[in-house]
Amino acid sequence: EVPHHAEDSAELAREAAQAGSQKGESTLVEEWDKHMEGFVPELLLTFPLAPRSDEFFYEDLPKGSQPVLIRGGFFAAASEETSSVEFSITDPTGSIIFEKQDEAEGLFHFVASTPGTYTFIVSNHKWMQEKMVTFAVGKGNETHLQAEHLETVEDHVRAIDKTLVDIQTESTYLWIRQKSHMKAVESIHTRVLAFCVVEFLILIGISGFQVYYIKGLLSDRRIL
Repeated sequence: EVPHHAEDSAELAREAAQAGSQKGESTLVEEWDKHMEGFVPELLLTFPLAPRSDEFFYEDLPKGSQPVLIRGGFFAAASEETSSVEFSITDPTGSIIFEKQDEAEGLFHFVASTPGTYTFIVSNHKWMQEKMVTFAVGKGNETHLQAEHLETVEDHVRAIDKTLVDIQTESTYLWIRQKSHMKAVESIHTRVLAFCVVEFLILIGISGFQVYYIKGLLSDRRIL
């Protein structure tokens, strides 16, 4: 008979087997709904990332621990606009198990089965552009109770609590992302307005010069 924890580990492995191969075919919200249900971050941090620098985060899996699902995401912005960073995850042997190149945002999920330290690397390869990066990571696969499983008031309260925590986590992450997008749109609108004003002033100047020049020609008696 196969132990229950072995079956659970195999199921977690199947669910996260494609963690490093997804190419962004689904939207961020769809991917969150599919893979991040019940996600509670142990770390949610927004920090500046200087040009030509790397930031490292670590997650340890003690020896003898059961395989655990690790999930999280990142979002990058620069100068009130979305920007891109390089993001990768290495296992305790140093092998890259997840990688995003030149991406502004992304979600990751994988099963950590090898004891040791897993490293999360956020890199800014730009020469002069500082970026603000939001990073979240958490362990475990807490899922919501289904309606047919609820029997007591305590179970109902527990399910509602998990749902609220999930909504709060998703809302916080998406709010930071949306705020950056709004700042980018406002910045573009400001530049467009300034350009229109300058163009209008130039047109007025050219029109005034033309009127003055034609008036001068008509009033020149030598031409008459």
